[in-house]
Amino acid sequence: MYKLAIKRPIATLMYVVTLVIFGYMSFKSMPSALFPNVDFPIVTIQTNYPGAEVGTIESQITDKIEEAISRIGGVDSIISSSSDGVSVVTVKFFLERDIDEAANDVRDKVSAVNLPKDAKTPLVSKLDIGGAPIINIFLTAKNDSVENLMLFADEKVKPRVQKINDVGAINIVGYKDREIKIFPHITELNKYAITIAELNAAVAKENIKIGGGKLITKTEELTLKTKADALSIEELKNIEIKDNIKLKDIATVEDSLSDAKNYASYNGVEGVMLEVQKISGTNTLSIVESVKKVVPEIQMMAGEKFGVMILNDTSPFIIHSLKDVEFDLVYGSILAAIIVFVFLRNFTITIVSALSIPASIMGTFALMDYMGFELNKMTLIGLTLAIGIIIDDAIVVIENIYKKMEEGLGKYEAAYEGTKEMAFTILAISAMLLAVFVPVSFMSGIVGKFFESFAMTVGFAIIISYTIALSFIPSLSARTLSKGESRFYDLSEPVFKFIEQIYERTLLFVLKYKVSTLIFVFVVFFASLTLFPKIGMDFIPKEDKA
Repeated sequence: MYKLAIKRPIATLMYVVTLVIFGYMSFKSMPSALFPNVDFPIVTIQTNYPGAEVGTIESQITDKIEEAISRIGGVDSIISSSSDGVSVVTVKFFLERDIDEAANDVRDKVSAVNLPKDAKTPLVSKLDIGGAPIINIFLTAKNDSVENLMLFADEKVKPRVQKINDVGAINIVGYKDREIKIFPHITELNKYAITIAELNAAVAKENIKIGGGKLITKTEELTLKTKADALSIEELKNIEIKDNIKLKDIATVEDSLSDAKNYASYNGVEGVMLEVQKISGTNTLSIVESVKKVVPEIQMMAGEKFGVMILNDTSPFIIHSLKDVEFDLVYGSILAAIIVFVFLRNFTITIVSALSIPASIMGTFALMDYMGFELNKMTLIGLTLAIGIIIDDAIVVIENIYKKMEEGLGKYEAAYEGTKEMAFTILAISAMLLAVFVPVSFMSGIVGKFFESFAMTVGFAIIISYTIALSFIPSLSARTLSKGESRFYDLSEPVFKFIEQIYERTLLFVLKYKVSTLIFVFVVFFASLTLFPKIGMDFIPKEDKA
């Protein structure tokens, strides 16, 4: 590789430029999120049985579903709760189990359960961490009724936001449907000897839509429909219940809203909250930005009737966290170059070795995008860690090339011989690092799920860094390095000589008292272990609040 790179500088340069171009394109197109997209294999089964008491729910629904699910492989635990009219069963699978396969297995087993006739169809849903709301839109009725607010939220705002690319679902919190409520008068029902069941049957009978057959001619076919339902409140009130007794005679009919199943308010003002969810694996920041662009349009539609505001916007926190890590990435690269210059005291060597950092990082971005990873805290932290590995590979090669030049070899011969000596060493170092980090991506449990992208990112950086160190670095060194020591080298040399003398004395002391040194090291090591319980442990570091 290095021999071809030295002889073919244009091809080597095109390789690096290709890495940079594809890496930059990948960096711009990769989705951004705070943490990796992790699916926990948890499935819930909710079954509604209106009017049933807790005992009936548990015996007729919950126990049957639990028994059916227990036959599925890979189940870690089953948790259930039974309440009046509702059964909820939560199935937790082992993390190695695919969430989609687990959900399908649960649906198959639940569909075969024999449930009571009046029980609703069980709703099987999987836990989606990425399905949490990324931004909320809050609507209030300023100069209009709550009824019109509900219509505005459901028929105007929700469809408009739903059209945005990569928006997965929109949950409306605090929404109440239009509902016609009938309040029977008990005294009147007793007076006319009408039961509640007869009242329900009469109302249902007078509100039906049925097919009326077909009307077929030689040229067309018409479908006939019979509309026998009330189209207004007045028509509903005039429904005949029994013996010329109308509905309005025995009940009060109101055009109102359904009972609230949830509630949304802001600063004590009731309203409607639209929770925007994204499709799993998509770019959170781009979706939030698209939603924000739609809000002015919604405000124009709302006019002075309704209030529109954005709540719980997650993008600033994600941007702030990613910017912090990006800053650390750039800052670490600059510091690495400065440290190299301070110790090697050669400007050309510093520039050549520093160029390996952006080339390797861009190449890593390209591999990350190809493998389906995204920009998040874990992948960017992995890149930050890899900077030391990247520049270390470059320094090992370029320093040996410079050493060969000091021994009297020409540029090209020094580049070839110096890289040849270090090629196996770089390969051994890269293989060792891959052997450390790649197995991390195969860890089990929640930690393994989170650290998969971190470990693979470091692995990608190691692979790209290896190719850069054995191609771009020797090719560039063969054309740019030159012997000679700068003025800064001469001025700083006494300092490094003094450091060498201190190191030499320390080394002689350690070798003279080998046993005492070993005892001291072990004492410090075991003493430090006693401090481990006092450090504390946490899965995710807590953010400092200003």
